[in-house]
Amino acid sequence: MFEVYVLVAKKKSVATILLASLFLALGIVFLLLVCTGNLMMLTLSVVAFGLFYFFQFRTNKEFEYSYFDGECRFAKVMNKSRRKRLQVFTMDDVIQIAPAGDRSVYKYEKDSSIKTYNYTSGLKGTPYYVLVRKKGEAIEMIKFEPDDKYLDAVCTKYSAKVVRRQEA
Repeated sequence: MFEVYVLVAKKKSVATILLASLFLALGIVFLLLVCTGNLMMLTLSVVAFGLFYFFQFRTNKEFEYSYFDGECRFAKVMNKSRRKRLQVFTMDDVIQIAPAGDRSVYKYEKDSSIKTYNYTSGLKGTPYYVLVRKKGEAIEMIKFEPDDKYLDAVCTKYSAKVVRRQEA
């Protein structure tokens, strides 16, 4: 058996993109003011470019889904360097994996008392799956974007728990 994993890049928020653009513009303005002879603006220019770098290149987030021999793991990867484990559980706890809106998970999606985790990219129009699992007495729902390889690996042993998307 081999481990299957999927990396999905999280879309940056509008606020992060706007802040990065603002600090880039401020850095350029301050740099132009340095050229006019105002050396105090050099410090402000360096600070603005530093903040631009932070918002543009240090706020990258990815979600990693991995499956190995009946164990599902979800993690968050920040800037391709720091990894934080979000959830680990076995497929024995899983009730159903199905495309979002499928009738097998519809009642869970409409129930507002169920705790929901969103591990999707956030891009509009990107189809995702819903994983419903039982954690003790509570039920949790995880939204994620597995690929066909991931679903094939899960289906080898737990095909009754997986509903595949019908291609048109």
